[in-house]
Amino acid sequence: MLESLSPRWRRLINSIGYSVLVVVVTGLGYLTFRAVGERRHATAKDAEGSAESEATPLVEIVNFAARQERSAEAERLTVFMRIRLTKPGNLDAYVYVLARNDHVSPRVWAVWPAQGGGAVTAGGHLRTQDPASGEAVQLSPSWTRITATLDHPPGRPPFDTVYVYLVDPKGEILLSRPFAL
Repeated sequence: MLESLSPRWRRLINSIGYSVLVVVVTGLGYLTFRAVGERRHATAKDAEGSAESEATPLVEIVNFAARQERSAEAERLTVFMRIRLTKPGNLDAYVYVLARNDHVSPRVWAVWPAQGGGAVTAGGHLRTQDPASGEAVQLSPSWTRITATLDHPPGRPPFDTVYVYLVDPKGEILLSRPFAL
């Protein structure tokens, strides 16, 4: 069909065809680039949103402080902190404060509130089968002050770590946070 046309017309039709092909390929490339860019942007937004929700803990602890007290008849560690929920609402929970020194033998540990074989094993580890033996607190977005006094065995090395545990009424650990002394 193009052979019956003059060479001038053939060049014109070939140029127009080539130009249309270039425009179509460029348009498809642009649309592909735009679709991939939108997908990456949406994935980045989802990652930021999930990172924000993962980065925001349910419970926040601030102003942690510990003071070793000694008298002629007893030694004790007093721990202070403030705790609150980071989300609106209320949460019933139980707080345990466990002080340990695992670098000595036998290990030294103490728990607050004092346990009569409740939620802490003989080796000083938390088990959540009986969460109600902890200090009951109702957490809200406002700060709750916790003051725990742990008896220290006289003449033993000092505690080196304090663990704060927050357990829900079902026995699930909501927070387990160590603090070095």
